Amino acid sequence: MLLFEGAQTRAGDPLFDDFLKRSAPLLPKTCKGEFVLRFGARAELINKASPDAPFFLDFTSDRLLWRTAHSGRHSEAVCRAVLGKLKHPKVFDTTAGLGRDALVLQCAGAQVTLFERNPAMWALLYDALKRAAACSDFINSLPNGLPELYAFGGLTDHPEAGCCDSVYFDPMFPKRTKSALVRRDMQVLHEAVGADEDADAVLPQLLCRAKTRVAVKRPAGAAALCEGRIARSGFTDGKACRFDLYAGKALYL
Repeated sequence: MLLFEGAQTRAGDPLFDDFLKRSAPLLPKTCKGEFVLRFGARAELINKASPDAPFFLDFTSDRLLWRTAHSGRHSEAVCRAVLGKLKHPKVFDTTAGLGRDALVLQCAGAQVTLFERNPAMWALLYDALKRAAACSDFINSLPNGLPELYAFGGLTDHPEAGCCDSVYFDPMFPKRTKSALVRRDMQVLHEAVGADEDADAVLPQLLCRAKTRVAVKRPAGAAALCEGRIARSGFTDGKACRFDLYAGKALYL
């Protein structure tokens, strides 16, 4: 269950008001466990089981700043997979999540639109992008501005969004059964979002929205989505993960 606290402080923005309306029916079944999304100086996701450890997104963090400053089309596997040789492609990130890959793609020259169907993650992204946009030094340091957050919902919920050059699909991996420690941000994602069980059903729909390619992030060694039904056109090795590539089927208009 997900509860909102202080959401009225963001009311008045049509994008956020639309989110409140669309997300309301989903809140009782959004998270595994009980979570509160508190809107104050920043939006924080709080697990009632551990209320002293709120989770939030920050695009101006030193770690992400270092990554964007040192990454590029050739050094980042996600850029090689999603952008290929496209100069300034229009990219739909259909599972925006933490938004970090999207920012890296944007800095590499893409025009990225973010789609997110989980209410908690959409709201955290909305808040983080607003705070980042208000930081002039950060904005001036970016070579290509910030990604744009679309209205709440997945790409398949928004046919009016049209098509793009390249689609990036990063369905949530199933939770690891090994006892190895997982980064806290991934723990939060697993607890608040869970696995994308419908990934195989979503992929064919995404192919019709991309003009050149769909790049799907998969765990290293995992089976490809729709294996035996939809053939890959290639893949990009990301060491700890793999990016499967599929030819887009969208018509050029």
